[in-house]
Amino acid sequence: MASKLSEYVLKIYPPSQYSSIRSEVYRLISDYKRNRYVNVNDRVTVLFEDAATVWFQIEETVFLEGTDDVEVIREAIRTYSPMVPKADELTMTVFIHINNYDELRNLLPRYRGIEGTVDLIIDGKPITAKPIYPEDYAPGALPRSIHYLKASATGLGRMLSEGRDVEVRVRHPMVNRGVKLTAEQLDAIRHSIIGVSWVI
Repeated sequence: MASKLSEYVLKIYPPSQYSSIRSEVYRLISDYKRNRYVNVNDRVTVLFEDAATVWFQIEETVFLEGTDDVEVIREAIRTYSPMVPKADELTMTVFIHINNYDELRNLLPRYRGIEGTVDLIIDGKPITAKPIYPEDYAPGALPRSIHYLKASATGLGRMLSEGRDVEVRVRHPMVNRGVKLTAEQLDAIRHSIIGVSWVI
């Protein structure tokens, strides 16, 4: 199934074409992403992204727009492409689970600054992730429940392939917890699809 998804990821399908494969893609991507999620606690989840997960986001965004307009597709590609990891990079989406308006108003602001407190720790060596879209955190920006981050370091790919103990740690005081990746999660990350770019 992964090989089929890898084929799809190589091109962007306009909604008129994507609609015919959408059900299959949902099944493929659901299976593909299963071991890419890391539950830090009951409020915070990390999804390790790659070209396949980003491709899916682009396709779904354009599909919901309901148009084959080339400029709409290009705008989606421009928006999401920075999330595709390159060599020696890992990208991730950090979700803060908010269940109702009261939590949105009173709990979410207490997580402000979480985007600077996420570490990938490989055999004891921490690598701090940084926002992919720093403009999201400009002065006056509202608290966010979704954060797009990137961890990068020279030799990160080698460190991941050789590392025995890989952990995601969130140092924010509302979380302050680390989770060791399972063998299945680590294998999924090691097999990330990287370096894909799309031209329309």
